[in-house]
Parts: sequence; structure tokens; C-alpha cells
Amino acid sequence: MYTDKIMGANAFGRHFSVKDQHRSVLKEQLTLQYNHEEETLYVKWEGEVSSNELRQGYAHIMNMVLTYKPQKWIMDLQNRRTIEKEDQQWVFKYVFPQVLRAVQKNVFVAIVMPVFAYSSLVNEIDGDELMDGDNFMIIHHFLYPEESRRWLQEMAETDLKIA
Repeated sequence: MYTDKIMGANAFGRHFSVKDQHRSVLKEQLTLQYNHEEETLYVKWEGEVSSNELRQGYAHIMNMVLTYKPQKWIMDLQNRRTIEKEDQQWVFKYVFPQVLRAVQKNVFVAIVMPVFAYSSLVNEIDGDELMDGDNFMIIHHFLYPEESRRWLQEMAETDLKIA
């Protein structure tokens, strides 16, 4: 888990304490898995998620990022209820920049979500949060998980050719 040193100056420390991470409020809302063979982080959110639960969940996600440094992600949001605009902005402003700094490579995020949620998310992004030096977070939205896996494979192959 996180140490005080890691928690110190990051965005998560401002929203809840280290002790809060160990609460099991997320059992039904968040599933995390890193697939070593695919080198892919799978994130699945379900149901209604409060601001506090969202921040706790992203603390767990960051723990996985710091452990595995995944360049490929599949975020399944199909069954998650809509979150507040402020929470969406928090993810883009604080979480994604930290992910880029931790991974230190391009990160490809395939988001599986219903069509109605797509436009509201895209309208809130200005793009600066998705860059860190020469590294970018490239996000693409899908209706189906199979499409997202194909895209991630293509992106990984392209990124390796460029590197």
C-alpha cells in the first residue's frame, strides 16, 4: 500500500487519509486486475460511486500504477452511474497527470462506456492534463470491450515501432 512518503504531496492526500484506503467501501463498486500476459490494467466501476469512494478507488488504482506501470488500460464504465462533473475534472486534473509521471511512457486508455456518457466527458477535457514531457495519455472510447482490446493492441504495436 501507499507509504506516507508517497502520499505526502500528491492529490490523494488532500482528499482522505492513508487510513481511509484500507476501508472496504469499494468491494461492490470497483474491480482492479493487472493481466501480466497482456500487460494491461483492467479497471471496472459499477453502480453508484460517491466522491469519497471515487477518490479512494483512484488511490487503489494509483497503487496498481506504481506497482506495474501499465501503458495499457481498459476502464469499463458501462455499469457505473454518472459521477459529478467536479469528480470527472478531479480525475483529469490530478489522477491522469500522476499516472503519466509514474509510468514515464505513453499511456493508452480504452474507456468502455455508454454513448450518452461520452459527450459530457469529452467536453470537459482541455488536453494539458494528458501530457507530461514527451509522454501522452491517449484516451479512446468504446461501446464494447472487444473493440477496446483490439485498439490497445494496435496502439501498443504502433508505440513500440516509434520508440
